[in-house]
Amino acid sequence: MAKTLVTHINPHLDDILGIWLFRKYHPGFKDANLEFISASRENNESADKIYIGTGGGKFDEHKEGLATCAGSLVFEYLNREGFIPQDQVIQKALGRLVEWNKLIDTGQAPDSEFDEFSVQSLIRVRDNSPDSSKRAVELGEELLSRILQVLKRKQQAITDWEKRVEFESKFGKSYAVVSETINREFCREQDGDLFLMYDPRYKSVQFFAPVKDIAEVFSKVKSLDPQASWFLHQSHHMVICGSSSAPESKPTRLTPEQLIEIAKGVS
Repeated sequence: MAKTLVTHINPHLDDILGIWLFRKYHPGFKDANLEFISASRENNESADKIYIGTGGGKFDEHKEGLATCAGSLVFEYLNREGFIPQDQVIQKALGRLVEWNKLIDTGQAPDSEFDEFSVQSLIRVRDNSPDSSKRAVELGEELLSRILQVLKRKQQAITDWEKRVEFESKFGKSYAVVSETINREFCREQDGDLFLMYDPRYKSVQFFAPVKDIAEVFSKVKSLDPQASWFLHQSHHMVICGSSSAPESKPTRLTPEQLIEIAKGVS
């Protein structure tokens, strides 16, 4: 029998999160139909018809008080039933996503989460038509999928960072790390003066110094590997060779170990 997920017309981000979680992690509801009803309507929930954020069922937070929300109730249920992988990267990323949503839904998030540029503002256009509600869910699911990817990369970056190599250079405290997920934004959160990032997937390299001028690093690597596509950013804070945005660039033949020695040798 076809499965159906029911929520109220003009759904909130929280309701969309619950729908997205069910479709993504519950195999029986992967292709579930959507139904939008008046928020005041009572439910006729069954094994094939689940109500989220409305109807007074087990995924309706309004009977639970402000301590929880529909998205959290769905997440806890799917986890308890073993539908969500126990991989720590996924668990931590989803945990952050669900907590972020709960803070928004219970009004505890920063003011910026409620302005005209916020995710929920973009999703919820306050149109009470079923077609508008369906499009809101589609947009919300796409945004949530992308947010989850960002959070998963962040969690993987935290894991990868544990394998960093620390060394001293003329620029100060320096780190080198091999990772597909660590980027400049992550490095800015760390206590360091120079960061060497090597991405094994694209064989790309990036030296990054938040404050220091590293033009000398560019001169060194360019002289040692002139055929590679080395680029000195106009800020002189980044030296780059290859990236996912430039698949045609020629990667360096220098190894991470050699790149560390080059950075240490700049005087």
